[in-house]
Amino acid sequence: MIREFARQLGFEHCGIARAVKLDDDARRLEKWLNKGMHGGMKYMENHFELRVDPSKLVPGARSVITLLMNYYPSERQAEGGYKISKYAYGSD
Repeated sequence: MIREFARQLGFEHCGIARAVKLDDDARRLEKWLNKGMHGGMKYMENHFELRVDPSKLVPGARSVITLLMNYYPSERQAEGGYKISKYAYGSD
């Protein structure tokens, strides 16, 4: 029912997973951050525990729903020769 509703809204994929602590992902994220791979995106360092444990982000959460939408546009350039990032073509 949720997946069908997501499809009707225009999403290409809908995944549903248990809201559990992501121990393996936490270790990978921590290594990635320690190497400075996030560059100038300092916000990636914020709220580490919330990023790796959905139950801390939303207490009582039992599931996480992930929706995917393709940002790749069929248009390549805007009129007038302006260059616009591909993600900016979307209706969101």
